[in-house]
Amino acid sequence: MEEHSEEKRGDDRYPCGSPVEWAYFNKPEKHSARMRNFSHSGACFECAQAPIHGATIMVRLEAYQSDCRSGCRDKSDCPWPRWNVLGEVKWLRNITGSGRPLFGVGVKFHPSR
Repeated sequence: MEEHSEEKRGDDRYPCGSPVEWAYFNKPEKHSARMRNFSHSGACFECAQAPIHGATIMVRLEAYQSDCRSGCRDKSDCPWPRWNVLGEVKWLRNITGSGRPLFGVGVKFHPSR
């Protein structure tokens, strides 16, 4: 499993506690997860099922629940995560501590057109 060891973020990250689903591209099986943060170019989420490092996955936001503390003046200024996005799994971290499997996953979004 690939460990996240070096900071490579190019965009500001925003906290987010929203539920998401992820699935391998063109595969029907879906997995529940919770987004922890997002940016224009990527996201981090936690889930019980670890995706394969380097795999292309679809991440779908189920309901946006902002944990935003970015000092936005009003909602139109606040950053929003993308609702449906394809991305590449860039890193995985085993964060199991409660006896059940739990993984941190870093995803870099594919460019949108």
